[in-house]
Amino acid sequence: MTKIVNKFALLLCLLALTASLFAAPEAEYRKLSKAYILNADGSQEFRYNMELTLFTHTAMNGTYGESFIVYNPQYQELKINASYTKQKDGNIVKTPDNAFVEVLPRTAADAPAYNHLKEMVVVHTGLELGATIYLDYTLTSKPGYLPELDIYDELLQTSPVKEYTVSLSVPENKPLAYTLQNIKSKPTVATEGGMKTVTWKLNNLPASSRDMFVSAANGDIPFLTASTYASNKEALNGLFAQFTPATDVQLNAIAENLTAGKKNDTEKLQAILQHVVENVGYSQVPLRDAGFKIRSINDLFYSAYGTEAEKTNLLNGLLNAVGIQAETAASYRVNADPASLGLNAIKELVVIAHADGKQYIMSPTSGKMAAAGWNNQTPVISLTNAGTPVTIPTPDARINYEVSVSVSPEKAESQVKATIGDAYLPYYGDNIAAYAGKETSSQTLKANNGYVMVTLPDAPVSLAHSSYCHMNTARKENLLLPCKANEHYAYTVTIPAGMKLATPESVKTIENGAGKVVISIRQNGDKTEVERSLQLNKQLYSPAEFSNLRNLLTEWGNQSNKILLLSVD
Repeated sequence: MTKIVNKFALLLCLLALTASLFAAPEAEYRKLSKAYILNADGSQEFRYNMELTLFTHTAMNGTYGESFIVYNPQYQELKINASYTKQKDGNIVKTPDNAFVEVLPRTAADAPAYNHLKEMVVVHTGLELGATIYLDYTLTSKPGYLPELDIYDELLQTSPVKEYTVSLSVPENKPLAYTLQNIKSKPTVATEGGMKTVTWKLNNLPASSRDMFVSAANGDIPFLTASTYASNKEALNGLFAQFTPATDVQLNAIAENLTAGKKNDTEKLQAILQHVVENVGYSQVPLRDAGFKIRSINDLFYSAYGTEAEKTNLLNGLLNAVGIQAETAASYRVNADPASLGLNAIKELVVIAHADGKQYIMSPTSGKMAAAGWNNQTPVISLTNAGTPVTIPTPDARINYEVSVSVSPEKAESQVKATIGDAYLPYYGDNIAAYAGKETSSQTLKANNGYVMVTLPDAPVSLAHSSYCHMNTARKENLLLPCKANEHYAYTVTIPAGMKLATPESVKTIENGAGKVVISIRQNGDKTEVERSLQLNKQLYSPAEFSNLRNLLTEWGNQSNKILLLSVD
């Protein structure tokens, strides 16, 4: 008996040790420092310094084996101040010259106009468990390359940070607006030599979450925004001033060619959007890496590709050129003081237009409604109308299916009458019917041990097909769903003689603070009536509300709720 107790105690110790090992971080930033400096002559400096200690083989061989620095050598100078590894015994291994490798940033691939960009890959050497990586570099931008100090920085790293220092330095006479949110810390402000410096010292920041759908927009991630633009309006005006006016001769010629033979504004808009999305390649070079500059319509036309901002310019210009009133707007990553929101904090640029009484919220990279159309958490601000906030109405996200299913021993044929809200439907293309549900569908049936299974159709855009229905049991962060779901399916299944419903009749209702799910199966003569419905009360759910939400979504995503089992005589 004593041996059994001892073995059991040993097992508990091993389990506790394993749990503690898995709970420990892969690495830890002993120190992390970022300094942003705007000099009086308009030049800027970014000073980065880190001390990172490695604890696991994953950190050593994968996660932190390299550091990456993107810059523009035409206007920026990169200086590596220090790069070395201190091993556990104190031995110093300096980074050799051949461990500094310049490559083309992956975002600039297939974009010759941006092939002058460089990415410095610093390969950290001498790594072992317990070693500390030291990296210190300065990136200096020439006067005029970056319009203003313009910062958006999410503060959590992939590993915990013991000491984190962030500082902003600007000429004393420059306006400086900033927002530090989702973390409590007061800055120190000092003035010396005509420069004002704002500094935050943060301690013991946790690692960033690895859960799905975590976002600063949800209120979970500490972030810093800062800007020396006189206002958000000035920042947006600086970008919009580069857009091509609708009176441009070449723009008009392209627009006229694209819309030739189109009968109304809707057809014109669809033709223009399809051309911009499908015929103009998408370069993923971020606006900041392009120096907040965009190429001309002429360059875009002849190269047949563009960045998001360049394609937005093209889409906006073409629509206005054919007389469709269009407005360009910036959808921001976070809800912060507008004065602190420059161009770096923009999540996406959208074009909002009206055609034949319908509103279109368009992305230049997708045929569907832009993500800003779903967004009610962060500001959307107009470029066209000088920094005016844009109000976007709640999209119609209803899904309603009425389905008649006729079953024979060989097959099940479904007739679908679907009503799906505009929020889900593409703005153009022959695949609109696929989103609304096919008019007819057929499923081959094959008996197995005297039974057949009939799968009931639902909308391809149903929340049941998303990852939201397959999440972990607990969550520490808010969850923002793509919509306030409202789905309803009614099936009438006609079962022939010689076959019977084997799935038990039932009515299952789950109703809680998050919403309601109903799954019911009823026999009515030779017909079986099935109802499935999901109604959620809101889009944003807190961790305290997550358990209720998960109960609903797990049930809604259960594929067995869409299967009828029939017995064959």
